[in-house]
Amino acid sequence: MSKWLLMVLALLAIAFALTAWVWSSDLLKLELSELEEKYATADSKFMDVDGVRMHYMDQGEGPVVVLLHASFMHLRTWDSLAAALAANHRVIRMDFLIAGLTGPEPNQNYSFDRNLELVHELTRKLGVEKFAIVSTSSGGIVGFNYAAQYPERVSRLVLVNSAGLPRTRVTNPNRARGTVISRWFSARHQTREMLRETLDQNFIEPHEPPDWLVDMNYDMRRRKGAREAGALQMRNFRTGDPASVLAKVRAPTLILWGLDNQTVVHLEADVFQLWLTQAPTIKKKYPGVGHYLYMEIPEDFNADLASFLAGDWDAQLRYTRRVAVQAAAVAVE
Repeated sequence: MSKWLLMVLALLAIAFALTAWVWSSDLLKLELSELEEKYATADSKFMDVDGVRMHYMDQGEGPVVVLLHASFMHLRTWDSLAAALAANHRVIRMDFLIAGLTGPEPNQNYSFDRNLELVHELTRKLGVEKFAIVSTSSGGIVGFNYAAQYPERVSRLVLVNSAGLPRTRVTNPNRARGTVISRWFSARHQTREMLRETLDQNFIEPHEPPDWLVDMNYDMRRRKGAREAGALQMRNFRTGDPASVLAKVRAPTLILWGLDNQTVVHLEADVFQLWLTQAPTIKKKYPGVGHYLYMEIPEDFNADLASFLAGDWDAQLRYTRRVAVQAAAVAVE
């Protein structure tokens, strides 16, 4: 082996080690105060809720609608819908734990149950007694569990590409992907282009993630402590028994799904409707749309949601009825 080849290999090894050190350090991470300075808007509000400094927005007047965002997203993903609804609704949206500008959980209780508690306490502090819930992806877990636990407080429920059903080895979000080296690096840092590629998988062509979303999510994922807290939340999550939980929901429920969703397949919408045995439901699937349909086709999504909230689709609501099946008697000669 020539000395030049040895030098090249040595330089590559040094570059690799330096990259690994930078990605493992805090050099690329951002303080929450930096993110707040950059991304808080005139509509941003902050409130201490059971020890957590929550970032939320409270806009418009009228019947209350609470928006619950997806994992590794934030309340700004609802901008289009919030603007449309605020014309005749009071729209409340918040950043969950480890999302957006909401502060850390002092007891390290990063769980969907904890997010549910925070939604309950925030709405109570805001003087809201009853509201509609619009929830998506992992926010759907909080949404349908809240509707089951507090049926008297939920007027309507919307599940958009909701998570929360039992996972298989293939659909488990914590399943190993890529090589050992790529997993090691991505667990410590995700470049802007890596993030865009991940988002691209959930936006179906010709739809694509807007630049503002890529930029904001890239910054949010660099928040100190966010990746560790997010990994802890996902690692500790168990679906439990969603069938029994969904059977406790009473609110009229709209189930919306992207037919080409790569994250949670559209057949899961059918399961949700099947298990919502005590709630009148209606289901709609959109062809050519993926996981973030409220950002992919905002005009259609906003219009459909407004129609449901106004009661225009109530005549189409149906209950799932279970019919006992008895084994047929077999005559034996």
